[in-house]
Amino acid sequence: MEKNKIKRFLIRGWALGLFLVFLTPITIASSQPAALKTLIVTGQNNHNWKISSPILKQILEDTGLFQVDIATSPAQGENMASFIPDFSAYQLVVLDYNGDEWPQATKKSFLEFVRNGGGVVVYHAADNAFPKWQEFNRIIGLGGWGNRDEKSGPYVFWKDGQAVRDTGPGIGGYHGDQHAFPIINRDLSHPITRGLPERWMHARDELYSLLRGPAENLHILATAYNDPKIRGTGRHEPVLFTITYGKGRIFHTVLGHAMGESPPPAMQCVGFIVTLQRGSEWAATGEVTQQIPGDFPALLRDTATPDDVRKWTDFRPPSLKKILDSVSSYRYGQSEEPLAILRDYIRAYRNSPESRKICEQELLAFLQSDASLAGKSAVCRHLREIGTSASVPGLEKMLLQPETSDPARYALEKIPGAAAEEALIRGLSASQGKSRIRLGIIASLGNRRAKGAVPFLEKGLYAKQRGIPAACIKAMGQIASEGAITALLKALDGVSDPLKSQAASALLLCMDRYLLKTDQEAAAKIYYRLVGAKLPLPIRQAAMRGQIAASGKRAPAIIVNALKGNDMAWHVPAIAMVKYCFDDSNISEICKLLPRLPTASQVQLLAVLPQYQHKDVLAAVILSITENKDLSVRIAALKTLGKVGHNPQVVELLLLHAAQTRGEEQMTARSSLWGLQYTGVNPVILTNLVKQPDPAVQYELLLCVGERSIAEGLNLLLMKTRSSPVMKNRLQAIKSLKSIASASDLPRLVRILLELKGEREQLEMASTIAGVAATDRTRSIGRARVVMDKLIEVKDIKERGILLRTLGKIGDDSSLSFIRPALSHESPELRDAAVRALSEWPTATPKEDLLNIAQASTEPTHKILALRAYIRMVGMEPYKSPALVVKSLKEVLDLSRPEEKKLVLGILPVFASDEALQLAESLAADTAVAAEARMASDKIRKKLEK
Repeated sequence: MEKNKIKRFLIRGWALGLFLVFLTPITIASSQPAALKTLIVTGQNNHNWKISSPILKQILEDTGLFQVDIATSPAQGENMASFIPDFSAYQLVVLDYNGDEWPQATKKSFLEFVRNGGGVVVYHAADNAFPKWQEFNRIIGLGGWGNRDEKSGPYVFWKDGQAVRDTGPGIGGYHGDQHAFPIINRDLSHPITRGLPERWMHARDELYSLLRGPAENLHILATAYNDPKIRGTGRHEPVLFTITYGKGRIFHTVLGHAMGESPPPAMQCVGFIVTLQRGSEWAATGEVTQQIPGDFPALLRDTATPDDVRKWTDFRPPSLKKILDSVSSYRYGQSEEPLAILRDYIRAYRNSPESRKICEQELLAFLQSDASLAGKSAVCRHLREIGTSASVPGLEKMLLQPETSDPARYALEKIPGAAAEEALIRGLSASQGKSRIRLGIIASLGNRRAKGAVPFLEKGLYAKQRGIPAACIKAMGQIASEGAITALLKALDGVSDPLKSQAASALLLCMDRYLLKTDQEAAAKIYYRLVGAKLPLPIRQAAMRGQIAASGKRAPAIIVNALKGNDMAWHVPAIAMVKYCFDDSNISEICKLLPRLPTASQVQLLAVLPQYQHKDVLAAVILSITENKDLSVRIAALKTLGKVGHNPQVVELLLLHAAQTRGEEQMTARSSLWGLQYTGVNPVILTNLVKQPDPAVQYELLLCVGERSIAEGLNLLLMKTRSSPVMKNRLQAIKSLKSIASASDLPRLVRILLELKGEREQLEMASTIAGVAATDRTRSIGRARVVMDKLIEVKDIKERGILLRTLGKIGDDSSLSFIRPALSHESPELRDAAVRALSEWPTATPKEDLLNIAQASTEPTHKILALRAYIRMVGMEPYKSPALVVKSLKEVLDLSRPEEKKLVLGILPVFASDEALQLAESLAADTAVAAEARMASDKIRKKLEK
């Protein structure tokens, strides 16, 4: 069935009879009482009553309990004198009205209706109506908006397990942003909420808050927390409550916003629909006879997810029978929409025992039908989730049929109880000669961890059919019972060599899952046997780890003896178990062995030592760094030192090592130094920065201050930018400032910029100033104000030039007014600085300035700088029309050398389009860029194909 047909079939085709079968609120019988006559009063509202009132009518009539009429008032501002509904003809009035005052006759009639026992439902914005009508406010209990304030009555909210009244001043009525929110039922004994979950999720809605009113005879049924994170009050606000007035019963729901989106998500919510139906029945009769639907949106976790919200399409519960009808013709390869609808239905109904039972019955009936194999397979997946022993007979019949065996056993794997296990065991016995089916059943018994299957699986260990013994071995490893261990031990002596390894691996799994937890002594003996057996080394190493784990107090001695031996194969499992068997009280013994071990074992052991803080560990690690000639050991020791080091000597050792080595060893020393965690590290680094004369160590210290972001080192770095005799160190001091300086330090940085003499230091400081200015998150315009102010002060051409270059690196658009005039300055040096400033601009703002320079400048260097920057900036506008981008790039092709054309070709695939492809193909004729043009064309074509 086509996708759109399925949708129409599911959405429009639900008949009332089927609706009632599947957990509808009430069952209709020929002897049931007459329908409850109900009147919805509507016609004016600040919400869309033309949407909401028909929905309210449908929701109520779908129960089979209500016969609903609608009374529509004249439009707002028109004569209301003729609007006098006959309330006495009804048992229930639903208010969906918020507009002009009713005539006095209507008000009198309504009050008499309620006092004499008529039921009322106050729906959503109806509680905004008639703020000055005192009796109406007593009927609704709490109201919102309409200029309500403390004179209207107290706020009511929930706190510390009870309703609290707040008589303080303030507005009446408020809501934050629309959102889905959990609702907490505060009274689960009331007829309306009896049987509902304590917490449930409501779909996206307005959460009314700060409602005020007389609140006489008011009883809170449910509340919702109005989270301040979404502009809420921070209170648990009432959302469902009842009021009594005279003999009348009133149910007030603030839920169900109907405005904008259609259909309204809040009115589609199962929770809204069900509480409205139940609240309406209670208001009309004082009782509730409706059942709770199986997909009521219970909240089962502390944190809500979208899956916790349940909505009914067309405001009616879905029909499982109709869903299954659409699944019955499903074939592999077709649209999976019917399967998705079935999945969502089962997921929604699985939390209610009653609805699970009904679902199971329908799914079992489906399996007996002539539905497609693909459809039955989908149903079996859900029986795996909700099936009980009632599903076993039907699934067992499918178990030995080649086409249905896999889905049947897949379901039986997870169905709880002995019946499902026994069915699989019977299937195992009956599947002789059906190897594929037999293998599948064996796998399912293993997945199920079916202990009762072990005697049958043990026979299969010696079967001649291909694959059966291996499958039985794997299954017993998963079952991990005493019987499985006994059978696998026998198999070690009785099966062929290839199967012995599999049996040993399965046995190890059994030991880890079962025996190691129940009988360590017995486990140690079996592990010992496996260690000495003729098995592959990885299995024996795993067995040794198990033997150590099962040996209790003897475990440290086993590890030490293994490490003293010359066989490196046993070092691996022994070292892996060190962290489980040694602590600071006995780790010294392992440290003594470290330098005697082979290189690979030292590296492995060093990786284990960071969890210890013993002095012997630190000494052993330092010895490995200073004395060991193997690079891999030193690197491993340096990594460990970064985690166990906790004194000044460690800092100095890492500094010296970083200064005196290169490559991976140097980077490891640096990383460990930068990552040292103990409290006194930073003061030691700063002290050494003052005292240490070695330029190489000085460089590492300057680098470290920046990497560790040591704010206390700011003044030292500022001093080093000018006083260090080595340029490399001066440059690093400037770079490190970027990590610790703040916007308040910019005046000092600018002052030092002008004091620096070398161009490299000046440009590095300009980059640092730009980086520090970028940390000012309070503004994007004006970040360069300190530099602009200094530019106004200085007259020296060189100083003005470096300040212009700094403005270019900052990229504050407000500073363009300083740079543009410099483009025509009489000083060549200042003109050059201005062009370079624009060329380094981090955004595309000066793109057109650069195009003008590229087209008009007589200075070749400026033309090239401007042209390359222009092309870069064109590529910085990914959301621009591809056609416009290509047009911009075409404008500069005549000015471009091969180098710039390659830049153009690099950008074109980002803006894949017919125009981009045409330009790339045209450049293929240029031999200097032909290869790049072909590559760009290929990339563009691939993007266009997608």
